[in-house]
Amino acid sequence: MIPMKTLWFLYLIMMAMVTSCGMTKDKAEQAIEINGPWEFSEAGTNEWLSAKVPGTVHADLLANGKMADPHFRKNENSVQWVEDKDWVYRTTFQVDADILNKDLVELDFQGLDTYADVYLNDSLLLSADNMFVGYVVDVKAALVEGKNSLRVYFHSPVEKGMEKLRQLDYLIPAVNEQAPEAERTNVFTRKAPFHYGWDWGPRLVTSGIWRPVVLRAADKARIEDVFVETVAISEDKAELRGFVEVIVLEEGIYELTLMADGDLEAFRTKVNLAPGLQLVPVSFDIHQPKLWWSNGLGDPYLYHFQFELQKEGEVVGEHALNFGVRTLRLVQTPDEEGRSFYFEVNGVPVFMKGANVIPSNTLTPSVDKVTYERLIGNAVDAHMNMLRVWGGAIYEEDYFYELCDRNGILVWQDFMFACALQPGDKAHLENIRQEAEYNVKRLRNYACMALWCGNNENLHGLHHWWNDMFEPEVEAYMWETYNRIFLDILPAAVEKHHPGMDYWSTSPSAYGDQLADRLSGDEHDWTIWFGQKPFSAYGEDVPRFVSEYGLQAFPGMHTIKDFSTEEDWAWDSEVMRHRQRGQMGYVEPDFDGNDMIRRYMARYYQVPEKFEDFVYVSQLLQAKAYKTALESHRRNMPHCMGSLYWQLNDSWPTISWATVDFYGRWKAAHYAVRKANEEVIISSVVTGNRIKVFAVSDRLEPFEGELKGTLMGLNGTVLLSEKVPVSVAANTSTEIFEDTFGAFITPEMDISSLMVVLELIEKDSVIADNIAYMAEPKDLPLARAEVKTTMEATDKGYALTLTCPVLAKDVFVDTPHGDVFVSENYFDLIPGRPKTIQLISSHSLDRDKDIVIKTLNDLK
Repeated sequence: MIPMKTLWFLYLIMMAMVTSCGMTKDKAEQAIEINGPWEFSEAGTNEWLSAKVPGTVHADLLANGKMADPHFRKNENSVQWVEDKDWVYRTTFQVDADILNKDLVELDFQGLDTYADVYLNDSLLLSADNMFVGYVVDVKAALVEGKNSLRVYFHSPVEKGMEKLRQLDYLIPAVNEQAPEAERTNVFTRKAPFHYGWDWGPRLVTSGIWRPVVLRAADKARIEDVFVETVAISEDKAELRGFVEVIVLEEGIYELTLMADGDLEAFRTKVNLAPGLQLVPVSFDIHQPKLWWSNGLGDPYLYHFQFELQKEGEVVGEHALNFGVRTLRLVQTPDEEGRSFYFEVNGVPVFMKGANVIPSNTLTPSVDKVTYERLIGNAVDAHMNMLRVWGGAIYEEDYFYELCDRNGILVWQDFMFACALQPGDKAHLENIRQEAEYNVKRLRNYACMALWCGNNENLHGLHHWWNDMFEPEVEAYMWETYNRIFLDILPAAVEKHHPGMDYWSTSPSAYGDQLADRLSGDEHDWTIWFGQKPFSAYGEDVPRFVSEYGLQAFPGMHTIKDFSTEEDWAWDSEVMRHRQRGQMGYVEPDFDGNDMIRRYMARYYQVPEKFEDFVYVSQLLQAKAYKTALESHRRNMPHCMGSLYWQLNDSWPTISWATVDFYGRWKAAHYAVRKANEEVIISSVVTGNRIKVFAVSDRLEPFEGELKGTLMGLNGTVLLSEKVPVSVAANTSTEIFEDTFGAFITPEMDISSLMVVLELIEKDSVIADNIAYMAEPKDLPLARAEVKTTMEATDKGYALTLTCPVLAKDVFVDTPHGDVFVSENYFDLIPGRPKTIQLISSHSLDRDKDIVIKTLNDLK
């Protein structure tokens, strides 16, 4: 006899195979994806070309050779014509009598970008005006047996926006749109704002069917949606409740069951349902529950829930749900400094280590599953436990949240409003309400969901950016509209459809919907970069939760070669200026992010003349900034309980704040972030000849260990090496050592030639290490570094061992191949201590010909 779990596993495989073919089917319910073939044309030209759905017109033009690659050099400028045109997509599909005879037949348009008129068999079916919602239309009466035609006419979003702009006698600010101020239209259209350009991305205002179109048919009843929440947990029991939304087509007695993990019946009830949308309450317990934990604290266990609806023994509806049993809340309690701001998972306060994410491609449907897996994999590899889905982008694909669920990555979810105000007319506000309810319902069952946030920086903008641009009457209207959206419509949607989930009206802000004050709430700490303060400012007046901060760097040369030619290889070349979207003319005329990189570089490093070296040092600079910030934030636990830098990824190959570039290549900063995010770190603060050492631990239990400190010269001479016993507290930061070097540093000694190697030892193993320097990198007297290497083949590539008799600062290992991953890179090689790293490579590598090593010593 085949075990029940084996049968369940075979069933899941079979269902997955059916789904991949575009159809899911049981006795009464069908879902067929309308997958073409599709074709498209510029409106009025009747020149039809092949199209990909889901997709965008830009991607289709590129695939058909009708548009230059916007990622190469300055080609972006030559493709702006696309946004001004109307576009038409069309296909035909077959419908058989079996579908037409169903009680309910509807088309589900899961994503139309954005102003779209949809025609079924030449009859207008719907007019869409919101990229962020799905549109479901009853088509039973409009379909015919056999061939049916579907046509979608997309109006230019820019032209539609201009029509609305012309109706106002004042401007609504949208500071990041890349267009003249009087022609910025993105605020009028519920579409991804970053498509109109941002300070890290191109302007590619897309149109297209960006999510699937599905034909659905059902008899008698259908499960429309499900909501489940964890009410309480203990070691013995988890209490869950929720409801099942049922579309009832035929009145009668129905039986609803819930199976957990295939063989555990969690719930069964019989209900008498009348026609229409009905809510069936659900309440059940799971004994000895397996909990969902955030990354680093435990297994993010997901139960498989299978809801089944029957009528007279016939299955009429099903709904599958992967569900994490966990409690989560945002804790804001008064304390001596203000109010706390931290997330508590299953009763445990958790320091949030992570980053902001943006879409991995401006042409949003072009992001495939492999790219999503790489994105979340890079977060996991860097020991992150939270990502912020930023509000100038999109509500991400389901697969993004599925991966976060599987990997224990919590999500701070912005609604899609960033750095801009909104029109206040009734139709626009109603559009926003529908968008909010649609997306809250779509995402509410994911265990990873930690917070709904109303907007990005709009409250800050009202007070600081736009406070003097309106006449009093208009200003009052702008405030009224702001309050209506962010203090009424959005929180009401969360309260109604995602009960128990916290809502935060704007980021950054203080408790009570007030301006950020560093004493409560969250902060965007741009005192470094925009404010031009030194990196040490990260450790001064530390906020309670830092949800944005960052510093830019160039991507590596492999990526630069992909989007430019050799004539462009200068930090201030025309192409590099074009690629830089961080325009900051308020600092100095014609000043941009490249200038800011160079300005910060001069503070901490000697500025190289050679472009390849400039690129390398820009990455060291960014790594130094992020290391300093993360260590400062973590040292200040529990006052500070979150550090989400800007940003993890790129939407095109560019110069930006990202730590991983468009192609998935790690910059130096991502290696630094990974180390600074480890479960246990040690971090030091050096002032003159005095050093303070902190241990920061995410462990939930305290432990004993030893701190080993080695004071040595950059030339390898050891002046002092001692161990002291230390106690490391649980889930917080602890100062474990403070002393001076006075007895070992004489007046004639050059303090810049010294370093302290710090190692935290537990049970004879080094579990954390760090190096403290007495001077900035530009002032270190680095000797010529002759790095010796040996290399051995491994299953995944090669093991490379490096040694050097003197300090080799910021060792960068590279190969001619851009897809070789180096397990550790941009590290300091301690004199006389061999270090072995892994080269993950499918290429055959020759140690003498293919291994390229660069150090900061080489630039002296």
